[in-house]
Amino acid sequence: MTEWPRGLVSYVPRDVEDGVPSGEEDRTGNRLALAARLVGVLRARGEDVDREVAELRDAQRAYAARDRVKATELVEALLGRIESRNRSRPADTSMR
Repeated sequence: MTEWPRGLVSYVPRDVEDGVPSGEEDRTGNRLALAARLVGVLRARGEDVDREVAELRDAQRAYAARDRVKATELVEALLGRIESRNRSRPADTSMR
């Protein structure tokens, strides 16, 4: 899901199989949008996200400056950190 987060970021490819990116798909832009949503989820849980917000802003600045290599590296690192953070968090089994 995080490799090509299409539906999560309002991008739905046409006439393309799930595992195949289309030429028009902007993977880095989509992953930036996904990272922003995941940081929002962490914030909504009441978790401290200052570091993640700073990293997201750095990645967004690189993307805006058209430095796709740096933006990709930064967002990949951020998503990895978020994933690790969620793995180390105990599962919520309560029914709310």
